[in-house]
Amino acid sequence: MSGNAPKSRGMIQYVFKQFMDSLKVKKRETVGTIVGRDPYGNIYYELPAQPQLGKRRPTRWYNTADTNKADVLDKDRWAGFDSDLPSEWESWLRHRRTEPPTDDEVMKSLAIGEMKKVNAAKLEMKRLQELEAQGLDTGPPKPQDHEKTP
Repeated sequence: MSGNAPKSRGMIQYVFKQFMDSLKVKKRETVGTIVGRDPYGNIYYELPAQPQLGKRRPTRWYNTADTNKADVLDKDRWAGFDSDLPSEWESWLRHRRTEPPTDDEVMKSLAIGEMKKVNAAKLEMKRLQELEAQGLDTGPPKPQDHEKTP
């Protein structure tokens, strides 16, 4: 029986190895596969799910055109935080959609956004012309004089 029992040093190594495995140290891939790019120059990556390591969902991230680094924290803590992201890619990053968007989807969405901006500008010009026709002031509100107590 004593031949099958692990020695105390072997038991400590076994426990330490299991502990390190539970932290997933060096168990995941370090570089993801490139899934796609968007018109703003962002590059999107994905690591597949690894259920044997406890990762049920894939890991997804992106690098901006400004940083172009896997580790954004080395350059600037908030670098790329305010970068432009198409809504389709954002929904893919947040696991709201399983498949990455196609270039056609992204371009259609951006074209619709531009069309809405143009239409909004036309409506605003029409509204200002109507206000001028009525004789109303179209400028910003003037500062008001407030009564001051002595």
